[in-house]
Amino acid sequence: MRKFWTEAENELIRLHYPDNDSKSIVHLFENRKVGNIQQHAAKIGVKKSESFFKSPASGRISKDNDIGISTRFNKQWPGWNKGKKQVDYMSAENIEKIKVTQFKKGRDPHNTVAVGHERVTVDGYVEVKVRHAKDGTGKNKNFELKHRLIYIEYHGEIPENAKVYFIDGDKRNFEPENLGIETHAENLLKNTMCDTSIVKRFLGIKEPQLVDKIIKENPELIDLKRNVIKLNQKIKKKDVRKIK
Repeated sequence: MRKFWTEAENELIRLHYPDNDSKSIVHLFENRKVGNIQQHAAKIGVKKSESFFKSPASGRISKDNDIGISTRFNKQWPGWNKGKKQVDYMSAENIEKIKVTQFKKGRDPHNTVAVGHERVTVDGYVEVKVRHAKDGTGKNKNFELKHRLIYIEYHGEIPENAKVYFIDGDKRNFEPENLGIETHAENLLKNTMCDTSIVKRFLGIKEPQLVDKIIKENPELIDLKRNVIKLNQKIKKKDVRKIK
């Protein structure tokens, strides 16, 4: 026969359930099981408190308690098989069994791509795999930026202090005539003076949608701020020359 929950029982749950282990309060309820109490607490919106979850009574490992501290791995402890050879802790039979699943030296992983494969970086630039070097360091330089490769092919080597850029701003337009070079200082100045940078850095607006709106609706404001920045830079240069 179904037994309905009384308001007195509800009050007991509200009072004791949040800060105590469910098993420890089951004796307060006649003919109720731990599962019944937990289900009904959830039904009436009563949850365990944050302090309970941090306490040892919750059984949860936390910075605020020492549950399981005796079995935790200490950072200073060496691995159980450190300095040992495989034959020291495995039988010859098991060693033979696992050989079929071991990664063979010199073997390429399943996601290896061929030379010539192209990929797109998080910044939207295209990279090309130009070599398949395996030096074991995990820092192989197998990919090069596609626009740099094309520039070198058609225009020659890139000066050490320069970088290749897209003249029309389109990172997918690899026509040789669309590729130019600029010094790092010129690139920094150009990026500093672009519309987006003016709005974000000098007007203090970060929200992408609002940035786009200001660029579209207030180009004269951005130009005014850009001219002020350029003027201040000229004044600083003159002051530096006077000091020298």
